[in-house]
Amino acid sequence: MDNSQYLDVFIEESRENLQSLNSMLLSMEEKGFNEGSMNEAFRAMHTIKGTAGVIGIPPIQELAHVLEDLFDVLRKRGEIPDRSVTELLFTGVDRIERMLDELEVSGSVQSSIKDLAARIKAAVEAPAPPVPASSGSADAGGEEEITIEPEELERMVEVLPEGARMVIMSITWTPNLKFKEGRAYQVSKALAPLSSLLASSPDMAEVSDADEGLILVLGTTSADDELLTPVRGVTGVAEVKLHPVALPGRDPSPAAPAAPAEAPSEKRSEPPAEAPEHAVENGEGEEKRAALTNSSSIRVKSKLLDKLLDLVGEIMINNIRINQIANDLKNRELKQTLQNNSRLMGEMQDIVLRTRMVQVDFIFKRFPRIVRDLALANGKEVDFIMRGTDIEIDRSLLDDIGDSLVHLLRNAVDHGIESKEERVAKGKNPRGTIILSAFQEQSNIIITVEDDGRGLDLEKIVSKAIGKGLVKPEDVARMDDRAKMQFVFLPNFSTAEKVSDISGRGVGMDVVKTKIEGLGGFIRLDSTLGKGCKITLKLPPSMSIIRAMLIEVNEEKYAIPLENVRETVRVPMSAIHAVIDRGMFQLRDEVLPVLNIRSEFGSPDGSVDEMPAVIVEKNDSRACLLVSRLIGQQEIVVKNLGKDLRQTGYFSGATILGDGKVAMILDVGAFT
Repeated sequence: MDNSQYLDVFIEESRENLQSLNSMLLSMEEKGFNEGSMNEAFRAMHTIKGTAGVIGIPPIQELAHVLEDLFDVLRKRGEIPDRSVTELLFTGVDRIERMLDELEVSGSVQSSIKDLAARIKAAVEAPAPPVPASSGSADAGGEEEITIEPEELERMVEVLPEGARMVIMSITWTPNLKFKEGRAYQVSKALAPLSSLLASSPDMAEVSDADEGLILVLGTTSADDELLTPVRGVTGVAEVKLHPVALPGRDPSPAAPAAPAEAPSEKRSEPPAEAPEHAVENGEGEEKRAALTNSSSIRVKSKLLDKLLDLVGEIMINNIRINQIANDLKNRELKQTLQNNSRLMGEMQDIVLRTRMVQVDFIFKRFPRIVRDLALANGKEVDFIMRGTDIEIDRSLLDDIGDSLVHLLRNAVDHGIESKEERVAKGKNPRGTIILSAFQEQSNIIITVEDDGRGLDLEKIVSKAIGKGLVKPEDVARMDDRAKMQFVFLPNFSTAEKVSDISGRGVGMDVVKTKIEGLGGFIRLDSTLGKGCKITLKLPPSMSIIRAMLIEVNEEKYAIPLENVRETVRVPMSAIHAVIDRGMFQLRDEVLPVLNIRSEFGSPDGSVDEMPAVIVEKNDSRACLLVSRLIGQQEIVVKNLGKDLRQTGYFSGATILGDGKVAMILDVGAFT
């Protein structure tokens, strides 16, 4: 069977499982052993192994299999593994991730796992006993006693059906048996009409091929033979025994045949595991199909959503054009119909945009592992805190800012956070703190990266800038602290003493600034020497469809993103004063630089008393743009520009207006 059609789903789901594994290992390092988390990690690796086997990816299946065995050993021990074993688990997770990358690019896996698999196998030791020993015993006929913890026994007695007795069933699997999870499911199905499952070891949802047997605690009114016979008929069961449990005031002897007693499923201590997809047989398919139809969500390729949004944009452009024609024709009935059509299109656009929204945790969840590895490589201790992970953002924007956030986190660990010795000498906590936050401000998404490290040394930055010839010493005196910080965003600017594999190569902040501004956002830098640094990214809700202010300059129409528009005014020409070869205009208590776009775009200045103007803002800088005419606000569809037009510096994109003509979108950053 050709399983290539399932590769995309396998890769995506496996990456999600690997992320869960990373989170669990990081939590274990920080907080210690947690049985629930370890069981979750085991299940995640078990899923990767099983699915890789079904679709035929042997290297991933084999590596996941030995990792699953190691997780099984660790969860049965119930203790934190030493650093070497933890690093081995991280290495195994990373290797599977690299193999998934290979699979996505070439459709096959080339990596060798032989050496790594051998190291993992060497770390696997004999599994712990399946049931912990304590009080509340069951006679095993001279064999090793199987006992139950008193607290567990008391809990199970509370849910034991009226008139039922409690028994322990011990099952031994045949040697080298495969797919024990499916066999365990068949056992539970065989016992369901005859008994209530009170507990199991291992948990029915966590049975693995590494287990030698299965222990079930049952509540039943059925005779022993009625319980043993159907279980013996399950393929793979080598031996099955019953051990009665003596309970105060109850007779542990086998009951006479009676009607099956089954406790309500919600009272069961451990519910039976769901059947794996490939274990559905003997008429159970209908139940499985019914479960599948209850799903409230489906996976959709992001490229299809991108295409859908492009189509919505094209329809919007056509709709604007039709509305313009209707206005020219002055047909009332046509205009009313088009108004209804515009409303429906607005709803469709909103749904498509919301469909593309994902929580920032989609990309944030891989950062704890990155920070952990960076801190370890630098010999630093860092507490990494994430806030607002449930904030939603356009998927395309989130994908684009991923690398930028990695740059910022690397800088925070490498340059920001001091060494333990340096922090102690300053009276700080030896453990540094990095906080990654996301929150919504009006329609924009704000993401901040904040650390409590050494902060920016402005004297060092200015000295470096002067040394590179970027600024003259006499000009520095006129610059405020925020202006001095902007040198950090220049290409090839770095104050690092040495070049490392992590950062300090003279690239990073300029790349981040270019990327964020290219997405229609802006970046802000705040820092206090000795206390830390905070970088704020402000992003639009979507890059594809935005609201804009339409203006006219020299009989050509242009658009300015409404996000950058603060207000519109009329400026008397007599109020513009020349200061150092540049016009300045005082608006209330603020003095703004003035740019006459008419003359900038080639039209000679005319003799007018006043001109309409747009007050624009970007990166905390404002300017006054003189234009020919203000047209009004409109929702526009953003189209990307070719390389030549982008290099002019004036334009960030283009759009098509209702009359079918192209309007350039002004890049406000070029004028502020």
